[in-house]
Amino acid sequence: MTIEIYSPNLNVSEQFAKAIEKKILALSHLGKVSRAEVFLTIDHALPKESKVCKIRLDIPGDTLFVHKNGISSENAVTAAVKILKRLLKKTTEHRNEPRDEIISKK
Repeated sequence: MTIEIYSPNLNVSEQFAKAIEKKILALSHLGKVSRAEVFLTIDHALPKESKVCKIRLDIPGDTLFVHKNGISSENAVTAAVKILKRLLKKTTEHRNEPRDEIISKK
């Protein structure tokens, strides 16, 4: 899995980048994630929750995208990963459900 972190308006420390990677890698046990992109920005229009985290996960046959605001970048990333975890569980459970069978009587 490749993990890319983009932060055009923020200086992200190496320690924080590794923490983000660790959280994203923890999602991989829920489903096959081929690529993750994390975007960290600042939204100056918001007074309190101005830090924004957008995460895009590419999984086979689908793409999951979450956009979350927070007081700090850490809070925004944690909230986004929590939502992605729930979405990834739902997506993999839905795919593993048996399909309805059509039975025709002759």
